[in-house]
Amino acid sequence: MFYVYSVKIYIAKYNLMEGKKNLLDSEIKKLRHPAEIPLFVICLLVSIFIYATLMLAPILYPEDIGVEYLLVIPAAIVFLSFVSGQTYGGMMANAVKLSEKQFPELYEIIKRLSRELNLNEVPEAFMIQEGGEINAFATRLYFRRNYVVFYANVVEVAYREGDSASLEFIVAHELGHIKAGHVTLFYNLAIFPIAFVPVLKDLLWTALSRAREYTSDRIAINLAPLGNKGLIVLSAGEHLYKNVNYEEYLETARASEGFWIWTTNLLSTHPALVRRVKAVNEGGPGRIF
Repeated sequence: MFYVYSVKIYIAKYNLMEGKKNLLDSEIKKLRHPAEIPLFVICLLVSIFIYATLMLAPILYPEDIGVEYLLVIPAAIVFLSFVSGQTYGGMMANAVKLSEKQFPELYEIIKRLSRELNLNEVPEAFMIQEGGEINAFATRLYFRRNYVVFYANVVEVAYREGDSASLEFIVAHELGHIKAGHVTLFYNLAIFPIAFVPVLKDLLWTALSRAREYTSDRIAINLAPLGNKGLIVLSAGEHLYKNVNYEEYLETARASEGFWIWTTNLLSTHPALVRRVKAVNEGGPGRIF
């Protein structure tokens, strides 16, 4: 049975490869959500203000504030590096590392899409069971390497249903985060302080996060145009997503949202799924607010 699934994925994979070309850096710039860079610049300026304020405070008020605040930036680097190391260590300890001999079909997709994105190197890849959750993410072990993680149920869908198109979209989305620079230490150091300021986190930080997701979706649909239904699995689940009437779902996505969808989207790190589906299918950048 495993062999049958593998054959299905290979057949679909070669069909998807027809007419493909590498995405140049100039094309990536065009695919980046137009709000991402402005939002990042705002976050960067706010972060610089926060870092500078914390570092100047012990100089201006030496009797009230300890000198340890002078080390706020090195401390942030150490903290982020420690978290990235712990995450990577957790993958090495508990996940299945993908390779030419371990889920080779999926690993081949990762290698091919990495080439099409002109990545400097193929990221390491892991698969892990997370209680049935359907998810994947890209991140970096700082100062060392990028890597991607796929939850087991995401991969199981592709093998069981022979749906390499949706799997390619998911892989391309995560690699898109790496290509767009979302996992670098500088990028995350630039927005790190905002995560601790309630109002800024709930508005500015989440808005940038939504823009990043749109950027990666836009990269993914360009690399895997037949995977436009891949997002539906997040809504309908691994067993029923193929039974969703996709055209009817699109009509729902195009309908007026209303106040509660707007507020749900406003406070979320990911755009509302109906917005993502609409953006992927209509080629627009997608609404942030």
